[in-house]
Amino acid sequence: MAGVDLRAAFGRLRPHVGIDPLTCSIADPRRSTNLPFKEGTILQGRADKLTTGQLACFLIAVSMGSAIIFIPSSLILTAGNGAWLSLLGAFGFGMITLLCVLFLHRRHEGRDMVEYSRILIGRTATVIIMIPVIAMLLFATAAIIAGIGAFFISGMMPETPLYIFCSFSLLVATLTARAGIAAAARMFVLLVPIMIMFAVVVLVIALPLYDWNRLLPIFDKGAGPILHGLFITAGFPFGEVCLFALILPYAGKDNSRLLSVRLLLAFGITGISMVIATLCTIAAFGAAAGHFNYSLYQLASNIEIGGTNERIEAVIGVALILGSYMKATGYIIALNRVLSKISGVKDERAFIYPLGLLCTLLSLTLFSSPADFQYLVYQVWPFTVIFVGCLLIYALAGLTLARTKPASRAQEAER
Repeated sequence: MAGVDLRAAFGRLRPHVGIDPLTCSIADPRRSTNLPFKEGTILQGRADKLTTGQLACFLIAVSMGSAIIFIPSSLILTAGNGAWLSLLGAFGFGMITLLCVLFLHRRHEGRDMVEYSRILIGRTATVIIMIPVIAMLLFATAAIIAGIGAFFISGMMPETPLYIFCSFSLLVATLTARAGIAAAARMFVLLVPIMIMFAVVVLVIALPLYDWNRLLPIFDKGAGPILHGLFITAGFPFGEVCLFALILPYAGKDNSRLLSVRLLLAFGITGISMVIATLCTIAAFGAAAGHFNYSLYQLASNIEIGGTNERIEAVIGVALILGSYMKATGYIIALNRVLSKISGVKDERAFIYPLGLLCTLLSLTLFSSPADFQYLVYQVWPFTVIFVGCLLIYALAGLTLARTKPASRAQEAER
């Protein structure tokens, strides 16, 4: 190739267009500007669009996440043997919320929560109502990461400082969010089945530990504790689907009916998994299950084959890490989208790194003790999700329905 003039070679191929091989730019004499190639420009229009299957996996990651590890023990402590009834009622509440989110997405033609809030209530009111949504996402991300740290300190590495787990966990989640939702979704398609498979394997291997008579009586503590458990799980994890309204606009141009069906099925997988995990925990430990912080982890640690303890609880630890990592990544992406829409910043990823740093600091300072963590996550957080996040979705759905003409409703029913 020595002595070959690349500029002349490219010039002969396109007489009116010159391609500079050194700067990778297109110089057109008929135009006064050079158009440099930029990384990702060719696919920019579709790089952030997800398929229905990817969104379904994303919904499982966000709704289930680490809840399958955290929820059973705290719920059994509150509702007793009727904990699974609380989960069924809360699942119905979450399904109604998801239907409202899908209705808003379909009616407003793929716009996100910020955009259709501006249409319904104006710009100023939208900024006001987005403040508590931002606060919810910040708290949730910090709590997820703090939960990872608390799990490792209490169960595996008590001498390791908390900031090690929090900082590294959020670093990975932040870098994934920075790579874009498309890259995260492709990764979640692989990680979600692994997370579910690990949990299922532990539940199946633990069959010799189950005594199904421990499921009775169902109303051992009365109806009041079951309703209390319904309130807790209606907020965490099922009510959190209201925040999925910030992720749903990344859906591609697939059939809206197919999208709805797959998301409802994905949410059903979350509900069934939570109920099965709770039933198995009760069958294994009975009333004592409520006194274990991580009941599935304890269940895995008690598995014996041939009289030998297999020590497979690390599998549950992996499931917890994967679920928490995916959920934190999704919330950082949602946070960045809200802030970008409100501020009007052109760089859609401008807030990723500052949000990662802020959430790291919150995870280290927001919870003063394990008791404080339990109170904020299982008492304050469900109340906030139901009466702030879900109520906002219901209000926006009601306003949308009230402003929809009868002819438009008929067209929507035909889709």
